[in-house]
Amino acid sequence: DVDLMDQCGKELAERFLNAKPSKILTIATTGLVIAIPMAKYLQVPLVYARKERSVVMADTFDAGYNSQTLGQDRQLLVSKDHIDEDDRVLVIDDFLSSGSSQEALLRIISEAGATAVGVGVLLEKEYEAGRVSLSGYGLPVESLVRIASVRDGVIQLLEEDGYDKM
Repeated sequence: DVDLMDQCGKELAERFLNAKPSKILTIATTGLVIAIPMAKYLQVPLVYARKERSVVMADTFDAGYNSQTLGQDRQLLVSKDHIDEDDRVLVIDDFLSSGSSQEALLRIISEAGATAVGVGVLLEKEYEAGRVSLSGYGLPVESLVRIASVRDGVIQLLEEDGYDKM
């Protein structure tokens, strides 16, 4: 739903306004659904990491990660033309599970000499270690929906303070 993703992007963008990002970094194609509306609301360029080298990508930053979805090691590549040391980069993705893909993006930002300013996701699997694995970076981590558990086909959401007053 385009309107829903637009509203989600607006809400998540508002949470990072004070971080003053100059760019958003996400993973093609999965992270684009939330990163595009966020870039619109933050008025910053959007850069995406590819999982395979493109013909036009000569010089790249790259970092490996383990894809929980595919159950295998993958590589993320970002053209060196798209991130530089003056950038304040916000990492955006659709899911936070193990944190492996977000950590790969943070390594790319570090390799570029840029500054990471936060990690934002649409959905966080609270029952996995993603938030814990990112805690060592000292960055704000924001998620719109936190999933407490998935059992027998039932998704249990983590309710935040004030939820019952809405």
